[in-house]
Amino acid sequence: MEVRLKLEKGTEEKRTKHPYRELVGCRLTYVSLTTRPDIAAAVNYYSQYQSCPTDDHWIHLKRILRYIRGTLDLCLVYQADNAAATLEVFTDADWANDTSDRRSISGCIFKVLGCTVGWITRKQKTISLSSTEAELNALCNAACHQMWMVRLLKDLGCKLV
Repeated sequence: MEVRLKLEKGTEEKRTKHPYRELVGCRLTYVSLTTRPDIAAAVNYYSQYQSCPTDDHWIHLKRILRYIRGTLDLCLVYQADNAAATLEVFTDADWANDTSDRRSISGCIFKVLGCTVGWITRKQKTISLSSTEAELNALCNAACHQMWMVRLLKDLGCKLV
């Protein structure tokens, strides 16, 4: 995805004939949720335009396909370790970066024993009045998911440090 890309919502007369919704909804969302956390933010961004995509949106969306084709050798690596599991959570948010509705976007990554096991990218439900509020909102969301993940790991028999 281009840095600081700002696309505008499309109109009915400029709607594309390409299968934009199918590519974002069925293909790229599935890939970003299951195996490719590196494209999660871009897929989240382009999914905002599914209601009325234009040819300009389609051209930019194809960049993700070219990126995936060029990085097929990248993969998530999981290594077995008998040590007690450590859960690390990294989170970040932008502040009102979307000019259409001024809602911030949160993202977080969950790592167990240094291996990525979960990731989330989504638009926040409320409008933040400061960058601190956007970061706290992202942190609260990450903490809720962390509590769920801790319970899941304990149910699987993992000992957490």
